[in-house]
Amino acid sequence: MIFGRRTIAPDGPDRFVLHLGTEERAVLRAVCQDLLSVLDDDEASPSLKRLFPKAHAADPEIDAAYQEMVHDDLLQSRREVLAAVADTAEQDELDRETLDQWMVGLNSVRLVLGTVLDVSEDEFPELSEDDPMLPAWAVYDFLGGIVDAAVRALAETLPDVD
Repeated sequence: MIFGRRTIAPDGPDRFVLHLGTEERAVLRAVCQDLLSVLDDDEASPSLKRLFPKAHAADPEIDAAYQEMVHDDLLQSRREVLAAVADTAEQDELDRETLDQWMVGLNSVRLVLGTVLDVSEDEFPELSEDDPMLPAWAVYDFLGGIVDAAVRALAETLPDVD
């Protein structure tokens, strides 16, 4: 929530209202564009290892076959959702499909940031105000809040199953 208002709120079964400021929208657009650049320029970057997980850590041959089968599709889908988030960051309302893309795209950014920050299951580290990693941790936390808001909003609009 931002200032007591839900960040993402359902407005019917397939529409969602975004309550984000200009700076927050700029961050969302920038992190997606940054990750798109890394995907385009340095697909082998170690920071991307969580985006393209190994299928079989103990057998390189099985993993290579898996990567050959799915890597290009995974890469294309990652690019599409990141571009969708960047392209719709200024919108005040999203449909279900676009909010799904936001959830996937922003989670992808979090996976890469988490790799760079070496995030573990433990709580966030204690950082001083002058720590050079503080902004990255702040973005990681912010994106987690947006992904959580998207999940909650989407879950609220699912039909009841008896």
